[in-house]
Amino acid sequence: MIALADVEQPLALFAEGMNGAYLHIKTSDALNAGPADAVQTRDTLYLPEAIDAVEPGIYRALALQPIARREFGGIGFEMSTAYARLPTLDRLPKPQALSRPSDRWLFYHHFPNPRLAAELFEAFERVRIDAAMCRAYPGIRPHLGACHQYLHGSGLVISPVARSLLRFQLGEPDTDAMSQVLHPLAKGLLAPSADIYDAAAATQSAFLLLGAEPGEALEDALTLEATAAEWAEREARLEDWEEELRQADGHLLAVEMLESEQLEATRTEGGGGEVREDELDIKRIKAERDQLARRIGLERSAVRDALGDEDAGARSYRYDEWDFHRHGYRRNWCRLFEQTLNPQDDADLDAIRQAISAWRRQAQQPLEQIKPQGYRRCWALPDGDEIDLNAVVAARQDLRAGRSPSERLYSRREKVHRDVCAALLVDLSASTDDPVEDDPPAPAPPSDSNGHSARPTPNLRDPYEDDSTLWSGVSESPAPPKRRIIDVQKEAAGVLAAALERLGDSYGIYGFSGYGRDCVEFYVAKDLRQTLNARTLAAIAAMQPKRSTRMGPAIRHAVRKLNESGNALKVLLIISDGFPQDCDYGPVRGDHEYGLHDTAKALAEAASKGIETFCVTVDRSGHDYLKRMCPQARYAVIEEVEDLPEALTKVYAALTG
Repeated sequence: MIALADVEQPLALFAEGMNGAYLHIKTSDALNAGPADAVQTRDTLYLPEAIDAVEPGIYRALALQPIARREFGGIGFEMSTAYARLPTLDRLPKPQALSRPSDRWLFYHHFPNPRLAAELFEAFERVRIDAAMCRAYPGIRPHLGACHQYLHGSGLVISPVARSLLRFQLGEPDTDAMSQVLHPLAKGLLAPSADIYDAAAATQSAFLLLGAEPGEALEDALTLEATAAEWAEREARLEDWEEELRQADGHLLAVEMLESEQLEATRTEGGGGEVREDELDIKRIKAERDQLARRIGLERSAVRDALGDEDAGARSYRYDEWDFHRHGYRRNWCRLFEQTLNPQDDADLDAIRQAISAWRRQAQQPLEQIKPQGYRRCWALPDGDEIDLNAVVAARQDLRAGRSPSERLYSRREKVHRDVCAALLVDLSASTDDPVEDDPPAPAPPSDSNGHSARPTPNLRDPYEDDSTLWSGVSESPAPPKRRIIDVQKEAAGVLAAALERLGDSYGIYGFSGYGRDCVEFYVAKDLRQTLNARTLAAIAAMQPKRSTRMGPAIRHAVRKLNESGNALKVLLIISDGFPQDCDYGPVRGDHEYGLHDTAKALAEAASKGIETFCVTVDRSGHDYLKRMCPQARYAVIEEVEDLPEALTKVYAALTG
């Protein structure tokens, strides 16, 4: 038995190399695909969760099939071309759809048994794609053969049509009636010139030769649901529509510019104000463009509901999770998505810049004590700019004593470098949207000399009278926006970044959130080797409260980045406003013990890899769980949130000094 999780990392590299772009690897269960199906969407490759075999190359063949489907024209089936290539198909009654179907769905429903038509078409296409794969990538032949043997012997292929054509690919004779019909048609799909419409023609021929009758339909024609392959095709069609929309926008802009120039010339010549043909053309082009945009919006919504909505440009990673109930790890239990925080065009950097200016002196003061000063002389070197007299004396003594003297007789001035790398991990859970201070009590209404309220009695007969403005104790000016925990966290990150930039250490700033073990979000505001600039500050400003707090995978991913840095001293600082929690962080919702134990295990893993960790929380009740979660003396509870920037720099100086 081979689990997908065991081969996911090398398989992702293989898929990225063959596809030309990164693909997330997920199980077919997430797409409700069959146990033997392999499907590729725009940024995800869905494969079986496990295969009952010993040949790992089977996964390689399964991964290449959907990629090759896109490469060799297996995506993009159009009924207009099918009607042109198959004239007899155009004479059949056109199916009526209840919603916006794919062109494949329309093709299947030209036949009285659409499910059989779908099975025939998909099986013929698999034969054609496999043949094209072997021609283009001869090295896949043994893996593909092992894949065919596995599918044939595993019993996963339950369709008689697919099983018959699988025997054809394995070279078995056509002994039964179905094989005698399908195998000759499949031979025509082995030619290099065969395309998806040849598979459609083979489907039509096979349907007629098999003599399928309308009564053989397994379900009503209109209830046949779209397959995963159809949704992938609709997604590819959506990409084509988006390209058409970009072209339409460019064409509309060019026509409007030309119209503006012609209108100016007409006014100069004293033309009239009648509606011209050019104006009517612009209205027609706008209407067509708006119709295409609406169609794209509806289709994108349908595809997102069926396939999910991954973040563009994100990469996914799998991490173990510690289950203290079982006293062991859950293998590859969590999926983490790493994505770059994109700065907003209207990002307000004033608050962060003001915080940097206000805290610069307090932040840099402890760091200046550990900053290396200039050069220092190194002694006992094999070469250098001066002779080391102490080493020469020691060498003479060794000679007189009959020992072999050292050859390290020189000294040299060398510039001192700090080999430090730090990662700042910021909690972006929804609770960071809470205000820093509680709301002040509402002002009491004015009273008269007897102590009674002087608030006027409202006129209950006047439905338009605003009761809140009847007394002058309420200010009509809007209250200023409240300062939130996330605002202080962002300012602290900016202050620490400015101080570390001055110090010269390598550092990264990251945020984490997510919801559920399959969607842990890891946001990159500044990576380790990037420099601090306006874009970096804008990315920090783009940090916003998200969802839950699953700390374990985020810590493990930050540790991974630190280990890849190659620095001698590595530091991980974590800022949070509460204990780790998530919807499924444990077998029972709200089981805080599970999250605490997993986070403690992740911190222990970091310590075992030589990484210095420290947790800072603004939760005043943090002592209760931090002392159980963090190593001794490796956590701090900040009573006043405003002290967070200064506290971070002091902690950093203590860890790296």
